[in-house]
Amino acid sequence: MITPPITPSLTIGDLPFRERPVLELLHLDEDRDLPAADYAGFGWAQVDELWLAVGEDDGERVTDALVLALHSADDGEAHADDIELEFELPTGAVSVLASDFLARWLPKLPPARAIVLALCNPHGAKLRAAGVAVPIHYGLGDVQSWRDGDRILLTAESWCQL
Repeated sequence: MITPPITPSLTIGDLPFRERPVLELLHLDEDRDLPAADYAGFGWAQVDELWLAVGEDDGERVTDALVLALHSADDGEAHADDIELEFELPTGAVSVLASDFLARWLPKLPPARAIVLALCNPHGAKLRAAGVAVPIHYGLGDVQSWRDGDRILLTAESWCQL
């Protein structure tokens, strides 16, 4: 379900969820020491590899991945098995549940060996199966993007897989 303010004809499939260069998508195209709390970019990118880390560890290498950059609503309702997403559009913020968004968008995206959700999960939701045949990786807590040389890292309190 999408919540206002939107036009009555806007659907989940109409959201401007587009392919972007991965460094831009994950806000790694700028030299920064800390994540930008106000960055609200979203979209998807294909990457040869990235690393899913917890704290300072080296992380788990994920290859041939489709990365979906999404944002949880700052004031979103806590769900045990879902996350309220928020999209900042020129016409205002739009909210939709992650399960509804993924059901609509995953079949439209290119194939990959894995899907990684670059998405904060502040309430620790345990997401449900999304009906795809590849693993979906998602974090618990805040998910932050980093570069270590040529490596792209996403950090979280822990990582889960559907």
